[in-house]
Amino acid sequence: MEQIPLYQHIVNALTAKIESGELQAGDQLPTEAEISKEYKVSRITSKRALNELENAKLIYRIQGKGSFVSDAKVDHRPLSKTGKEILLILPFAHNPGLGDYEKGINEYLATTDYSLNIQSNTIVGQRKLLESALQSAHSGLILYPISSISDLGILYQYHLAKYPLVTMDKCIEGIPFLSVVSDNFSGGYQASKHLIENNHKKIAFISSLKVENSSSIRERYFGYLKALYDYSLIDYSVNDLTDRYLTHDHDNGREYYIQFIQSVVNQGITGIVAENDLIAIEIIQIAKELGLSVPDDFSVVGFDDIHLASFVEPKLTTISQDFGQMGYQAARNLISLIEHPLEHPLENVVIPVRLMERQTVKKL
Repeated sequence: MEQIPLYQHIVNALTAKIESGELQAGDQLPTEAEISKEYKVSRITSKRALNELENAKLIYRIQGKGSFVSDAKVDHRPLSKTGKEILLILPFAHNPGLGDYEKGINEYLATTDYSLNIQSNTIVGQRKLLESALQSAHSGLILYPISSISDLGILYQYHLAKYPLVTMDKCIEGIPFLSVVSDNFSGGYQASKHLIENNHKKIAFISSLKVENSSSIRERYFGYLKALYDYSLIDYSVNDLTDRYLTHDHDNGREYYIQFIQSVVNQGITGIVAENDLIAIEIIQIAKELGLSVPDDFSVVGFDDIHLASFVEPKLTTISQDFGQMGYQAARNLISLIEHPLEHPLENVVIPVRLMERQTVKKL
């Protein structure tokens, strides 16, 4: 099991008090300093916990006064000067390592009279936020979906209601929302091609989700397969390995990675294309613990180019996404949908990616 972050323990404890009625609407929460002392954590951790609760709309905060339990029937957030606001729903808290979408969105909104409200579904879940947003006064929604097939019922209601909605990173299966995505197919192809050009013949693809659950992962996987096909490297023994490891038990991730690495070594696979940098980095770390070395024993290419990719040892070769440009284009297209709904063509926006060559690929 993954260890629960310290801030999440605080979030869980305060959420339980709110849901049980121990803390009621309007009650003031402890200050950051008081939370730090009670839970024996840093001020940064206590601040993160309060931010998470605010993002989930369980509390609201008034500058100079403190944090208070929200009334579910009342939106305590201050109105923007124009009253025109768009909503961004993310599957993670504000983590710059996972993409600077907000910066790009705000860069475009600065040219308009719209403001941005950000909510994370890490506490209450995507469906609850979507249900709430559909009844809200927001002008439109930018959604980073948790998958391509989740919450299709409520999302189809958005479609029927002609609610202005743009997705980032993934497309929604069967519903024609406008999407802003990276060129995932090209990324998967470039990653595989880079390994092939360094004389790797047996290359595996590893993913945390089934490809049918995520359009972005599926495109990366297809790009990987296309490169193998173009260079006459389709090997069904490798594809069997690939299919077997396209998903894993998230509660037992470490054992999954150990098993995968052992299979890679046993089958003579020398190159790995990982769905994302976090998986690639975890494979590198576990390989070290097993007495293996990247890239001496096998090479790895990630996807995303998160900040950590250039700081780990060895530095990760990866496919770089332009998160800021994705956010900018998502905001630009959403405002166009809001302002000119009958004129806006529903053509998905594809943002180019590029290979960042570092230290995790060895020439054979």
